[in-house]
Amino acid sequence: MINNITGSPVEGNDFFGREKELEFVWRHIKKGNSIILSAPRRVGKSSLAKRVLKEAKENGWDTLEINLEEVKSEEGFVKKFVEQLTSQSWWTKVVNTSANKIEKILESIKTSIEYEGAKATLEWRSSKSDVYENLKKLLNHEKETLIMVDELTVVLSSFIDNDPEEGKKNAEFFLNWLRSFRQVSGTKIRWIFCSSIGIDNFTNQHNLSYTFNDVDPYPIGAFKREKAKELLLELARSEGIILSEEVIEYKLNKLGWLLPYFIQILFFKFYHLVQVEDREITTKTVDEAYTLLISEKHLNTWEERLNEYNVLEIYARLLLKRLSINKQGESRGMLFTVLNAKINDEEKTESILSKLLYMLQNDGYLIEEELKYAFRSPLLRDFWYNRFSK
Repeated sequence: MINNITGSPVEGNDFFGREKELEFVWRHIKKGNSIILSAPRRVGKSSLAKRVLKEAKENGWDTLEINLEEVKSEEGFVKKFVEQLTSQSWWTKVVNTSANKIEKILESIKTSIEYEGAKATLEWRSSKSDVYENLKKLLNHEKETLIMVDELTVVLSSFIDNDPEEGKKNAEFFLNWLRSFRQVSGTKIRWIFCSSIGIDNFTNQHNLSYTFNDVDPYPIGAFKREKAKELLLELARSEGIILSEEVIEYKLNKLGWLLPYFIQILFFKFYHLVQVEDREITTKTVDEAYTLLISEKHLNTWEERLNEYNVLEIYARLLLKRLSINKQGESRGMLFTVLNAKINDEEKTESILSKLLYMLQNDGYLIEEELKYAFRSPLLRDFWYNRFSK
């Protein structure tokens, strides 16, 4: 039986429904490739990446997991990298040859952090090339190693937010350093990247796509219907209830886009009504659970992540509000009209619309079908309408 874990990556017996993806990604990495797990938030990127790490470890590889969600600076990244590296059991095999490098790196960070303001910035700029180069030399490039980097785009966005003048240069430097790390001659170190904010969107927005063109994107989609049914049945079994075929089909039809997270949170709300509020296991209770879901916090991250669109955020919100009102979707021409009413510059509007449609599709908000753009998820559309368009 599986546990209904909705907020964190799943591991062990709770890993469900991505067995084919696991096999494909692991085989791809074994052939010598690095990979980006490309998908919107809550699709299961981190869970899959952790499972690939487990597979690598079981096959004798060194593994390293670096979550950058709380990292806000380059120095913070370096500190996080060193902390995670030195905490690994396999690190003791190489610690004697790398102790001096570690000490030098940490001393450089300490020195820059002790200063304040412009002096600290100058101190870091003067030393960071050497720090990054030493960091690259810490690992044994002749040993098969898999490094997972989670929430990469969060830290890149922080570079820009924290330093409007030099932020893009810092992000470019960092991405080029990662690229040089991957391209060390004969290296056996492989990388698996994942991020709730699409790296493709970030690099495209800042004209840095070239820094990641050597890493293969692997999109993770929603569950197919049969796999979604299996998940619902497993969740019901774990809670000791029986779902009829009618209720299962109704739930899946209600969701439309069968992301595991969406399936889980709807089941969680449904089961709470059955268990605590003594509701019957019926389609009426599914409707009640759905109505509660779109008015609560479970989908807030989809709204919050638009902050990462920076100057495009206001226009993204304008498009999403319009599309939440019209469930059938809108033509590109109509969306152009909506935006241009705000921008009042046709050339600028065309440029912004093209970029936003690419970004919003890439991040899972929108889908294009029959020359119309609409919300990819009925659940997300109803949440958006309930929150912003009523």
